Amino acid sequence: MDKNIQRKTIIGFCLMTCIFCQNIFGQTENDYRNPKLPVEERVNDLLSKMSLEEKIRQMDMYKGEFFVEGQDFSLEKAKNKIGNLGVGAIHDLYPESANTINELQRFVIDSNRWGIPALIMEEMLHGYMAEGSTAFPMNIGLGATWDTELLKKVGEVIGTEARAHGVHFGLGPNLDIGLEPRWGRIAETFGEDVYLAGELGTAMVQGLQGESLASNRSIIAEPKHFAVHGIPQAGGNSSPTLVGERAARESFLPSFQKAFQKGGALGTMCAYSELDGIPCASNHWLLTEVLRNEYGFKGIVVSDLGAIKYLQTTHNVSDSPKESIRQAVSAGVDMQFYDFSNEYWQDTLIELIKEGQLSMKDIDRAAGGVLRLKFMLGLFEDPYTSEKLIKERFHSEANQKIALEAALKSIVLLKNQGKLLPLNKGIKSIAVIGPNADESRLGGYSVKNKVGTTVLEGIKQAVGTHTNVHYEEGVPLIVKGQIIPSEYLFVPDGSENGLKGEYFNNRNLRGEPNLTRIDKELGFDWPWSPGVGVNDDNFSIRWTGYIKSDKAFDGWLGLSSDDGIRMWLDDQLVIDNWRKGSTNIVTTPKKIEAGRKYKVRIEMWEGGWGARAHLRWNMQKVDFQPAIDLVSKSDVAIVVLGESKELVEENRDVATLDLHGLQNEFIQAIQQTGKPVVCVLLNGRPLSINWIQDNVPAVVEAWFPGELGGKAVAQMLFGDYNPSGRLPVTFPKSVGQLPIYYNQKPSAIHRYVSESENPLYTFGHGLSYTTFEYSDIKVATPEIQKDENAIVTVSVKNNGDHDGEEVVQLYINDVYSSVTTPEKTLKGFKRIFIKKGETKEITFILTPEELSLWNKNMENVVEPGEFEVMIGGNSTDLIKTRFTVMP
Repeated sequence: MDKNIQRKTIIGFCLMTCIFCQNIFGQTENDYRNPKLPVEERVNDLLSKMSLEEKIRQMDMYKGEFFVEGQDFSLEKAKNKIGNLGVGAIHDLYPESANTINELQRFVIDSNRWGIPALIMEEMLHGYMAEGSTAFPMNIGLGATWDTELLKKVGEVIGTEARAHGVHFGLGPNLDIGLEPRWGRIAETFGEDVYLAGELGTAMVQGLQGESLASNRSIIAEPKHFAVHGIPQAGGNSSPTLVGERAARESFLPSFQKAFQKGGALGTMCAYSELDGIPCASNHWLLTEVLRNEYGFKGIVVSDLGAIKYLQTTHNVSDSPKESIRQAVSAGVDMQFYDFSNEYWQDTLIELIKEGQLSMKDIDRAAGGVLRLKFMLGLFEDPYTSEKLIKERFHSEANQKIALEAALKSIVLLKNQGKLLPLNKGIKSIAVIGPNADESRLGGYSVKNKVGTTVLEGIKQAVGTHTNVHYEEGVPLIVKGQIIPSEYLFVPDGSENGLKGEYFNNRNLRGEPNLTRIDKELGFDWPWSPGVGVNDDNFSIRWTGYIKSDKAFDGWLGLSSDDGIRMWLDDQLVIDNWRKGSTNIVTTPKKIEAGRKYKVRIEMWEGGWGARAHLRWNMQKVDFQPAIDLVSKSDVAIVVLGESKELVEENRDVATLDLHGLQNEFIQAIQQTGKPVVCVLLNGRPLSINWIQDNVPAVVEAWFPGELGGKAVAQMLFGDYNPSGRLPVTFPKSVGQLPIYYNQKPSAIHRYVSESENPLYTFGHGLSYTTFEYSDIKVATPEIQKDENAIVTVSVKNNGDHDGEEVVQLYINDVYSSVTTPEKTLKGFKRIFIKKGETKEITFILTPEELSLWNKNMENVVEPGEFEVMIGGNSTDLIKTRFTVMP
């Protein structure tokens, strides 16, 4: 037979066989590659072809450093790390160029037999964290905007900038309910109310995910931390949350439910804390029964960093890493977050399957979830990006305008006695002072290396050259003293300056040191290893020697570290921060005598992600006088105080809500000059600024306002923008009042011997340069059925001298109910622009969802009875009416 005829015969036979198989079995060999098929069919088809090892590889997250040298893709490193099994997700990469991410994706796709691309995950809490991105206000500031349309635009910008760089999955937004202001991560939340957080968070999710995940403008949103993470005991990060199921369902879970069901979020991060005695990372009720079975969640659950490991090391509900992995995956966790080495995670999962301790159903759920996202993102059809997208969309002028809008709307005017604000631009001389006056305060998880406009810069831009603007820091935010110079440090035998340092490759100073050297002074900030032969992480150090000063002073000695540290002085333990870690500065009072030797021993351990070791004293004291002199010859003082991410961030929890350091003493000294004083706060948590409220005429809360925050603050101070932000959290007068969030139960009592029962500022509070009057509150139908809506209207008049925006807030009270409910609960809000003299009628629709509660049988129902509706511009000054739900 002719070879050509033979070849055609074979090809024809193969084609007929394929058609026959397709007709009989309904699929072809590569159905998963067919974009016309439903996603679930593609997922099931691909899962049916994959080996156990390939599936488990999809359940793993890899560090970006495994794939690059600097900012360039490294083929050699990638080959050594992932071989030919592909990769589930890659995190901490932040590619700067399309070329880098495309080369990496091309390698991942080509190196596994099914051509499965990688899911690129990055942080983007209030801006895609890669260098050069648009930086928005910290989330608590975004919460103060009470603006869902704005939050959707913010999400769109973040998603657009991230996807242009080949990123697909964002770790955010944070939908924890910030009921504990001592907790450092309250700055990441949208505030203390679950309705407000749910509405804002859902809008942000919709902006991030867009109309279609396959669009090159969309990424997957991952609300965190699931769940009930915002009220840790005593404010300690990862401390237990002592909340039962009803409280969880009513006051915490609805923000997530809304983001999943209405926003369509397809990722979530489980919390590393425990909920009612069960760690969230091994909580089957939470991750399977509620999240998947009730909410219909089809995305993936990623552990918070270390959450699976903590099942053994912190919670003690597991006796081994292997058992921790079994508990987490069987409960509903789909992907680890650096809990264990990639090799250990994957090998252990294989063992658990072979031993019958995990089922293939768990593996298919997890691996299938990751594959589902990759199909929905369109990565099998279009896994690459282009330099053109980055140039067109990255930090564009339009994006910066949204950042400015967000900053402006986040600012809350707390007090304006005598209408000191807005200031007149014709003022001759302004003193801009304070530790935050000329500092860019962006907050935690902010855009890398971003420097925002400071308040000082914004004021200079606003007033121009005809006004003299003078600056003095006045007082440091954190009084850290000075690094003790080497001339005052001596090794144990006194032979040279410095301290003897012994470095160990463990956290407990065990065995022989891996490195011994003389450190001239302790002023170290190490991103990686502190020396040759020492680990990048999990090391410990002992320094010995003595201190001798040629000057006498009465002050303190102090240590600064981000991990455990302690110090002995003349063999007395004077500083013990061994377990706590994360120390900006911890001090011990000491009267130093000139010429006397003080024997010193310092020990520290490092647990990961860089290290700091400082030995300090305060030989030079803080001097307020230069700032006081500056204010005395100025017409007005703008004093900018608050916090930095050294004071409020993850693992930056506090025991007091007072201003840190000497800030309160500083503003008291400024106020005594007799000049008009405006206090501007840049911070991430509510602060107990009692003296300032009582004595300073104008107080402005600007949070951490993003890259254009200084410009926004200046526009507000000089009347170019009428302030319209409203507090998303209650400000206590002291920590002794906690908890004092607005929606307390009727039996909550705040009666103290020597403290007020009232907060400093209420939830929803915020002043304007104009005034608004509420009237004519009505319910369209005074009696409704349980499945009907209540339509409420109210008239709002701007009866002041300025146009402005008002945030109209609606609260309800279920007057008598089968279980206890708060006397006041937010169930609606609208941000409305009203011209001076104008009246607008505002309509709210209360659905059964807003009127329901979880009854004694743990059923979500609308109970018959009377409801009180309250509407106003904050949670206190409200007009009221009632309606009845009929039996």
